[in-house]
Amino acid sequence: MSALGFLTILAALSLGAAFLCSALLYPIWAAATLRRPALARGSVVVAAIPWIVGVGVLLAALLPGDPHLGQLLSCHCHGSMPGWIHLCPVHPGNALALLPFAAATLAVLLPGRFGAARAALAQPLGRGGEPVVTRLPSPTAVLVGWLRPTLAIDSRLWDVLSASERRALLAHEDAHLRRHDPFVLHLLRVLGILGPQRATSRLIRSWLCRAETSADAVAARQLGDPLLLATALLRCARLRVDTPPRALAWTGGDLADRVQRLMDAPPADIAATPDATFADGAALLLLGLLVAASSPWVHHELEHLLNLSF
Repeated sequence: MSALGFLTILAALSLGAAFLCSALLYPIWAAATLRRPALARGSVVVAAIPWIVGVGVLLAALLPGDPHLGQLLSCHCHGSMPGWIHLCPVHPGNALALLPFAAATLAVLLPGRFGAARAALAQPLGRGGEPVVTRLPSPTAVLVGWLRPTLAIDSRLWDVLSASERRALLAHEDAHLRRHDPFVLHLLRVLGILGPQRATSRLIRSWLCRAETSADAVAARQLGDPLLLATALLRCARLRVDTPPRALAWTGGDLADRVQRLMDAPPADIAATPDATFADGAALLLLGLLVAASSPWVHHELEHLLNLSF
């Protein structure tokens, strides 16, 4: 029973730390990207930080020791500090005073995390192939699927666009595909399941604004005429399109800002580089290794925080 209770406490500490980190970090990052939109390039790394924090707290609880005394992966507190709430797999019963609070934490946080996970994993893979003109809930164009995306274009929108405006729309969506934006969006959804829905949505929306303006820049460079793309967007704005939330839609992001950017500046020489690369993965791996290496140092600090709360 003590082992099961100890595992429950560890799960609650890890999930609670990740949830709190995302609840604080995601809105701060989203607000920062409003002031400096280029920061949104790092949204995947930011979205992954709560996972690293959660794993770090878990390792800190599982790896006792005191590096200042030259003791690593060994317990020296058992029996020497009566009443001390001690996180240690060697004698898990010392932490059972935390069990009611851990159970309550999991009862509050787990349902929302399971719901977010189901929603993220329910996203279709996609079938690839040529764009499909069909009837959508609103007159827009949407990339469906995250692995092999298919471009779905509402027939009402397609009918009102001229041949050159259709070419602009297709160039914009092709830029999304070349940037692997559907995959990055799905990755953000998966990474965001540990956080509150509102905070995760703010993070994703801030990245979507970057994805749309970046795709505009790539498409404008390809077309050689940013005003053609701006004109197509303005025509869609007059249709009063209801953009699907948290989706890569033709009319997504801040439409007025996108049009203004296209009209104010010449086409930028921008590459269709994804916002998630091996360099981002390497940075996260390095951060994870640093967190794991610091676990014995964090162990006692975590215990001090827990004992101060009682």
